[in-house]
Amino acid sequence: MTGPGVSVVIPAYNSAETLIRALDSVASQSRPAYEVIVVDDASTDSTAAVASGYQKLPVKLIRLAKNSGAAEARNRGVKAATGEFIAFLDADDEWLPSKLERQVALINSDSSIAFVSCESKLISNLGVDLGDIYRGHEVVSGALAWKALLKDNFVTTPSVVVPKLLFEELGGFDPKLKIAEDQDMWIRLAEHGSLGYVHECLVIVHERKSSLSSGAFSDQLTFTLPMIEGHLERLRAKLSAQDIVEIRGRRLQRLGQIAFSRGDSAVGRRLILQSVAMGYRPWEGLTYLAKSNAISTWLKRQLWSK
Repeated sequence: MTGPGVSVVIPAYNSAETLIRALDSVASQSRPAYEVIVVDDASTDSTAAVASGYQKLPVKLIRLAKNSGAAEARNRGVKAATGEFIAFLDADDEWLPSKLERQVALINSDSSIAFVSCESKLISNLGVDLGDIYRGHEVVSGALAWKALLKDNFVTTPSVVVPKLLFEELGGFDPKLKIAEDQDMWIRLAEHGSLGYVHECLVIVHERKSSLSSGAFSDQLTFTLPMIEGHLERLRAKLSAQDIVEIRGRRLQRLGQIAFSRGDSAVGRRLILQSVAMGYRPWEGLTYLAKSNAISTWLKRQLWSK
């Protein structure tokens, strides 16, 4: 049985410097949390001491014996939770004060809603406000959100509130996924009901240094794309041929653009040409390649002329 209210689950790994900020944002909620669970994922710093010593609200601390990753840490937190709803928050992010109040009211207003999300803004690792974390990607709420989420992710993990029983019924986050375990979960949740969405920024995400690394990008090719392909195969009967082109092509083109932005033009060109070959917005893809090649050529000339 679960009690009324929201259990907040915070996975934390070497998060001593940021955990108090996250906990303070929970303590400042206009709708108080039912309980707060911090899962220390075998940190080597003082994360556990920060959590256990927090004074503004009670914190239930779970310490894992070995580092297991965010997916498993969140699953362990959910298992220990006793609230009706689960709200996820990462140890380096924060909520605005009306977050839980607005979202719980929405999910309680419509029995067809499987989970709720909201707008989030991104703060760079230098403290610069970068605005909407998804840079204006179209948000599709309601019963067809699952299809839109296959094409583009527009749900941040700290924005989600979900019924505990439904989350557990679907098996929780997949711990085999090093990244994109959240996207995978949102797609599965959206298949089982509507996505409720508060069109207001209620979450502040702080950029992680790891998200800027080349390893983070290669993980997209190793984990994210195969995860999406698995869903496409599983959901093929519910998708048209054009749906599949749009989903697969958008994913490839977007990753190709990210590769170019990181200086890996060979991988970027390969991914974008794959999207063009399958018929996804060929003019857009070829135009991007032409501009990128022109910029690359100009930069090389500037360097060689000095």
